Amino acid sequence: MEREGCRLGGIGGLRRARLALALAGLCVLLASGCGDEEQPKRGALPAPVAEKRDAISVAAKRLDYASLGRLLDSTTFSYSFGETGAPIAYWRRLERKGEVPVVGDYLPTVLAAPVGRRANIYVWPAVHAKKPSMWTAADLRWLRTLYSAQEVRAFKRAGAYLGWRAGIRRDGKWLFFIAGD
Repeated sequence: MEREGCRLGGIGGLRRARLALALAGLCVLLASGCGDEEQPKRGALPAPVAEKRDAISVAAKRLDYASLGRLLDSTTFSYSFGETGAPIAYWRRLERKGEVPVVGDYLPTVLAAPVGRRANIYVWPAVHAKKPSMWTAADLRWLRTLYSAQEVRAFKRAGAYLGWRAGIRRDGKWLFFIAGD
């Protein structure tokens, strides 16, 4: 059964998303150790992964849908459970239906999160690579910048992080940006 991805919801959620972006940027600037200590450092990301992540983030912040489309392979890219077609068109449809801007808010916020790894795939946020029982205090702080306490509890009950997440393979191929299960 498909579940809908979590929504930031309304103006309050949009403020939380923008706050998360600001906090993520501040953490990078101050090298304050925000995020999980097990996470690869920015310089530790393979160059193809860092370059793809940065290109995606720039295009998303600019709402440059054409560039985003060129950064993914629509024949292998995962963006929905059960949906077929074009990822960009799907995200734009969600935005027209009243979702917080998926591309402009969720995507850059997720890519500014601490990074984790699942085999040869780098994933954002790092909590996607862990079972909830392994989430650190830093993981929970990050989650609470985007999700309500009730939503975080729902992830724990589900046994996994089910919010928006992104994955880039070690060779720089963008594999997914998806929510739900």
